[in-house]
Amino acid sequence: MAERRKVSAVHSDFIHELDSLLRLDAQNQSRFRAGPGRPGKASLSKGQMVLMTESIFTKAFSHYELFLEEVFILYTRSKPTIGGASVPSYIAPRDANHARDMLKSSMPFLDWNSPDNIVRRCEIYLKDGDPIKLSITTHSARLQSMKTIRNAIAHRSTEATVKYNNVVRAELRAAPLRPLNPGEFLLAADPVAPPSYFLLSYLDVLRRVANVAAG
Repeated sequence: MAERRKVSAVHSDFIHELDSLLRLDAQNQSRFRAGPGRPGKASLSKGQMVLMTESIFTKAFSHYELFLEEVFILYTRSKPTIGGASVPSYIAPRDANHARDMLKSSMPFLDWNSPDNIVRRCEIYLKDGDPIKLSITTHSARLQSMKTIRNAIAHRSTEATVKYNNVVRAELRAAPLRPLNPGEFLLAADPVAPPSYFLLSYLDVLRRVANVAAG
């Protein structure tokens, strides 16, 4: 992976990816035929729409994890925020690879999907932990829900399914009339931000997190 030199470049790339995924979702929405009967060649069936929605969400979350890692590493190397603010670091790595090795220590890989782990990492390696700590704690509940949904899409295990169903009930503020797979849930209306559906709400959270984390 090429080493980034500025937080602004990492932030710009992430926002570009989010915008591209939002455009894809808008295209899918325009082609989705929700009514009875078989869709035409230019239309998406419900199954296709659900699968595409899960793919968009998964890709957005993956880009979010990469964004956090790259920005965190830049801060450990004393790179400033977009606004020029200094982010004091308790370590002084030689380069990005050295920073990753220091952060990993004896771990096989770095986890960038757990809000609690990210906040703890900020407190250990960055003085005051901000601005990344602030960006995560502000949206920790929904970020945790997004992690659970991503796991339900990726694993389909019993444990992942149980946690996912708990998130669905909490986010919908009531148990659904029938079980919803992740793609169906992501297309459901968000009671917190009507008439938005959960996919759009979650991608907006990722954008907000990125804007604060990048300063």
